Amino acid sequence: MEQNKTYVVFFDLDKTLLTINSGKELVLAAYKKGFISTLNLVKAIILAIIFKLRLKNVVKLTELMAKWLKGISETELSELSKQIVKHDLIYKIRPEMAQEIGHHKKKGACIVLLSAALPYICKPIAKHLEFDDVICSNMETVNNVLTGKPLGLICIEQEKEIRARQFCVDNSYQIKDAYAYGDSFSDRFILKSTGNPICVAPDKKLRKFAENMGWTIMD
Repeated sequence: MEQNKTYVVFFDLDKTLLTINSGKELVLAAYKKGFISTLNLVKAIILAIIFKLRLKNVVKLTELMAKWLKGISETELSELSKQIVKHDLIYKIRPEMAQEIGHHKKKGACIVLLSAALPYICKPIAKHLEFDDVICSNMETVNNVLTGKPLGLICIEQEKEIRARQFCVDNSYQIKDAYAYGDSFSDRFILKSTGNPICVAPDKKLRKFAENMGWTIMD
């Protein structure tokens, strides 16, 4: 990564950079390919509803949602993800976010994708948009087969902030000068830690929180 960047910008992926949730698209595509059973698809849908309603701890729930990956070849999932990005997700990028990315690039910023999503989705999107780096969740594999367990902590809530702060330390950026774009109440930690928080079509809880904090809201 170039070291002459003037500041760093963190973009969340699902419902921020994209208008949709990439995880949902990946699950449905994996089901159509026969990678997961109907039972596991139903479980994923139920967990997604619980996640949306915030009926359980978000971090634990995200770990449960990742269990559908158990037994899937990492190579096959990676190839499937590339196809989803190429034929679907790049067309779901918010035009406003593309403009924001261009604006920050012109100002010499380091552009980073910061997401709870998996690298199989994050990296192709980051490559398409010419991002400088990717910070995301990773999954454990054994002999090229996913175990359904996270490798380290899921990059969500406070873990997002921790990783962003470490990125700033490692690359000599000041987090108070950083920008962060997010849409969910779970993004409040990273948004609050940066000097320039921007809420993109925020959910109800984040909108209320942002209004109380006086943050920028993009609808």
